[in-house]
Amino acid sequence: ILLGEHSVVYGHPALAGALADGVTVATAPGRGVLRIPQWSCVVDPAIDVDASLARAYGEIRSRAGAPAIDLTLTFHLPTGAGLGSSAAMAVAVGRALGLTGAALADAAMASETVIHGKPSGLDHTVSIAGGFGLFTRAGGLAPLRAQPLPLVIGHTGKARDTKGRVARVAELVNERGGEVRERFAAIEALVGRGADAVARGSYGELGAAMNENQRHLEALEVSCPEIERMCGIAREAGALGAKLTGGGGGGCVIAVGNDAHVAAAWQKAGFQTFTATVRA
Repeated sequence: ILLGEHSVVYGHPALAGALADGVTVATAPGRGVLRIPQWSCVVDPAIDVDASLARAYGEIRSRAGAPAIDLTLTFHLPTGAGLGSSAAMAVAVGRALGLTGAALADAAMASETVIHGKPSGLDHTVSIAGGFGLFTRAGGLAPLRAQPLPLVIGHTGKARDTKGRVARVAELVNERGGEVRERFAAIEALVGRGADAVARGSYGELGAAMNENQRHLEALEVSCPEIERMCGIAREAGALGAKLTGGGGGGCVIAVGNDAHVAAAWQKAGFQTFTATVRA
């Protein structure tokens, strides 16, 4: 998510872009076992029925007719980091089991609901479509023609807390509804500015919108000290903009501009970094 996380849960738009090759799945004849070697994890639908991963996987399998296929899944991006890895997993698994179109979207949403509680639907929708898009819960994804966008992505070293941060924002809506709604409206305006900037390849304008968005996210209590430190380091290293991406509470920070300097500064501070490009 480039701009608009959390407000998107309440019907506002978000600007998002898909990172290529997030998850791959290999298939083999079998009885439905899901293997994730990076997690030393084996999910057997005949045995594992209560754990959240097993329930999420079960939602996808049931919609696919529970085919006799074993899956081996590989992540190529950090997991639990606010980069939509659970949605990418759901989409990749659904496709491997033969789901397409609305059935794939339904299965991925069901899986995401098990894992995150109240997902907006953005992550799996963008995972299916690829490229850039403006997403709303009511209207879905509107593809956006845009220039390629290079990003520097750094991991805080702390797992993101999507479910917890979504719950906290819901509490704030009840506690300070007027203030929160004003922030959501301000974020929506930033999403519009950012979409226009991305379409024109104006990284400076996008970066300014990202910086403002981060200030609102901090006020909504979805940031954390590690995120704030990384944003500060990035800006000091010449980034045009830096903010959290995804649920917050940990996970990843994205930055635009002066990629090499930002990556070097984050690495010097002990943060894992990598670069990625979003292409329409």
